[in-house]
Amino acid sequence: MKITIVESGDPDLAHWLIGYLGTTISEARGMQRRVIPARPNCFIQIVLEGGHSLIDIDTDEALPVPQVGLFGPLTHHRYDMDIGGPMRTFCVRLQPAAAGQLFGLDPVALVDGFVPIELPPGLFEHLQALDDFAAMAEPMDRWFKSLVGTRREEDPVSQAARLLRQRRGTGSIQELAEMTGLSLRQFQRRFQQLTGLNPKHFARICRVAHAVHLKELVPGASWTAIALDCGYSDQSHFIRDFKALTATLPRNFLRGQTPLERFPRWEE
Repeated sequence: MKITIVESGDPDLAHWLIGYLGTTISEARGMQRRVIPARPNCFIQIVLEGGHSLIDIDTDEALPVPQVGLFGPLTHHRYDMDIGGPMRTFCVRLQPAAAGQLFGLDPVALVDGFVPIELPPGLFEHLQALDDFAAMAEPMDRWFKSLVGTRREEDPVSQAARLLRQRRGTGSIQELAEMTGLSLRQFQRRFQQLTGLNPKHFARICRVAHAVHLKELVPGASWTAIALDCGYSDQSHFIRDFKALTATLPRNFLRGQTPLERFPRWEE
């Protein structure tokens, strides 16, 4: 599985978009399964070729994935992904508070789930005809520019959520609340309204998601070093969080996982 990272070409969209990802599986190797660990932010996935299923691990039900879907944050290991052949997708990684504001949806209702959405007429066909993922950023930027419309000021709690994600879940929630001018209780309530998650759980997911990211980038890296890099001074605390959010112990996480190739490598 090859992942291509593409940046938005419009700096005005930075409050709304983290960036884009193109994913390619070029050869059929039988059924491939990938664990989907917890993640803090929403994303849009556009399936350009092929397809896959999500397996609900609680019911073992195979859920069809929409051709264009908006996926909410995951609070734990809820799904596995089954891929049966070649596939090509283009994904939009959204900032933590973007989905509800841009699509008029309740972020809390999106948590641990997904919904189909529609692209503007002709956009899917245009993307499907492009061979270069980098070329897809410009038409997608135009669409998001139209969704943002006249919004210019960023909600202070949206900004705090972006900052918490950029800090990989480390830092003081109290300090972030003070930055917004809200009490801690008001901040927690507003944060969940905008992102679907309370800030403490959001931060916990960010830390474990970053640990997973580091391990996938450098499979030979030690989990002890990764835990320290992610702000864990207590190894047992890291292991508890990791197992709660990925349903496996760190030492077992990469077993059976399809290797990922990222181009270019990026820092989160």
